[in-house]
Formats: sequence, structure tokens, C-alpha cells
Amino acid sequence: MHRAGILLLLALATACPHAAVAAETASCKLTMVNTVSITLEGNDTRVFVPVIINGTKETFLLDTGGALTQISAATAKDLNLAIGESNIKMLDLYGRAAVGAVHVDTFALGRLQDRNTTLPVMTATFEGEPYVGLLAADYMGEYDVELDFRGGKMNYFSRDHCEGKVVYWPAAAIAAVPMRFQDNHLTLSVMLDGHPIKAMIDTGAANTVLTTAAAKQAFDITADSPGARQLGGTGDDRTFEYVFQKLSFEGLEVSNPHIVLHPDKVGSKDPNNAYVTGSRLHRDDDRDPGDPVMLIGMNILSKLHLYFAFDEHKIYMTPAAAPAQPSNSSGQ
Repeated sequence: MHRAGILLLLALATACPHAAVAAETASCKLTMVNTVSITLEGNDTRVFVPVIINGTKETFLLDTGGALTQISAATAKDLNLAIGESNIKMLDLYGRAAVGAVHVDTFALGRLQDRNTTLPVMTATFEGEPYVGLLAADYMGEYDVELDFRGGKMNYFSRDHCEGKVVYWPAAAIAAVPMRFQDNHLTLSVMLDGHPIKAMIDTGAANTVLTTAAAKQAFDITADSPGARQLGGTGDDRTFEYVFQKLSFEGLEVSNPHIVLHPDKVGSKDPNNAYVTGSRLHRDDDRDPGDPVMLIGMNILSKLHLYFAFDEHKIYMTPAAAPAQPSNSSGQ
């Protein structure tokens, strides 16, 4: 029966080639389900997103490097959201740890709305900043996401489309970069001066960052190397900037990328870090050997136009160009 069905479909396609092409074209259409205006500030190093929490409009920082969307303690207080205990421990790159979360009746992002959700409280306070929370990659994955930094849009599309048919804007070069979306992290492999490096897309990072341990292992670069520009710290905890020759994303190249070399301090300021169960056992907040050692920050991302195709496990990248208007079907 299956073979007869296949033959019947082939016969129909042969008899009606135009109908077959029309059906394929229809299935390749991109369907936008949501669009959110984004604003770049700070020399294009920060991306702000409007959200609505329990009916109140707030500004969050778009932070794809974060696993969970978070709210500041001060804003939680302003919105009369009681901070309760959480079974999730939040750790950041700089060693800070915090616990606690708030219950939110409604969290709206454009036309998308989340009900009866929980937001962890941010690990740090940002007094005087124009944003009061972090919008992380946990609000990605259910739909494809386009980040058009120059056009000021974050667009959500249905994942039901033809593979590879997503770049609808004019582009001189397109890179289709294999991506892994795990634990709400967008990871990929890049080439830095000929060395493969595991990296994460992090719109919350102003700069592209590489751990000092990875720089030492792959390139034998330290804070004392020629060309290293000191940024802070002392001894082995020094942070510095180094200009590499080339950063490549599947053929799309960034020349002379400025990269900040930073010590890996994940979990170092966690008050529970002193409780060690044994010298051969890792604590929950120890870094996994397979974790990314590089964050691709906004100093590079702001010059790109991105489309995250989650079913394909790919990020489509092009150089940023003038704002484009999406059509009903993809153009590439």
C-alpha cells in the first residue's frame, strides 16, 4: 500500500508539475508570529527589549547568554512581587551566586504571553541602568528567532518551513553555522586564528570574551604576552584585551577581532562553595569540560544579522545591512 501511494503521488506530480511547484513554494513560506522592537545603546553593545509584567511595561536587557529570564530585586519590590525561595541556583561569569524567585501572573513579549510563570531574581543589581531584568534564551526555541539589530527587530517565526529557506533579506554572504540549543544556551563552534573554539552567542555581553585558561592552552597567550592590553585585576586574575587575526563562522570572517581574556570565576563567590564532598568529586557549580570557553558578544554580533532555525540546529548569519521587510516567502 505504501508503494502504491508513492507511485500515485509521483504520477500526480508528473501530470501537474506547476501544482507541485506551487505546493512546494507554499510550504516554504515563512510565517511570522510575533515581532518585538529592540533598541541598541552604548555604542551598540546593549540590546533593550520591552516586556509587560502583570500589566506594567518594563525594559529588559536581551541576554541570550543567560539560561533563565530574570528580574531585579528592586523591580520585584516595586511591582509588589514577593521574593520566595527557589530550587534553582543562578551563577554568573564573575562568580556571583544568588537564589530566590518571584511568581508572575502574566509576562508579555509582544504578542506572546506567558501566564503563571516564575522569574529568578538577578544575581546583581544595576542601579542607574535603563533596564530592570534580563530576557534570556528560555524565551527562544518554541519558534525560530531573527535578530535584526540594524532594523531594530526581534522577529519570531513558525518553525514549519523548508530547510535553508530563511534568509529573506538581501545578503552578499550567508553562513549556515551548526548550532546546539541545550539548557537554553546557544552554542556553536568557531575558528579563532585557525583553532576550533566552543562558543556561545551572548547578546548580554558587550565584548567577546575568551577564558584566560583557553587562551593559554590554545595560543600560549597570557596577560604578559606582547600586545596584551591590561584591563584590571592582579596576578593570575588579570583581565586583558588581545587583538586576534581572524574569527570565522563557517566562512563568514571577522578580521582583527578584539577579544577580552577573562579568568573563569563561575561559582567562585558562591557561599556554599566551601562545602566539598571529596577531592575527586565535582561540585554542582564546577564548570563542565564541555562548556563553551568563549562568549560571542555585541562588539561582533551587532555587525551581523541572525536567524536561529531550531529544527535545523543552525544559525544563519549575514553581515548586517539596511533594514529589510519580511515577505510571506523566503528569498534565498
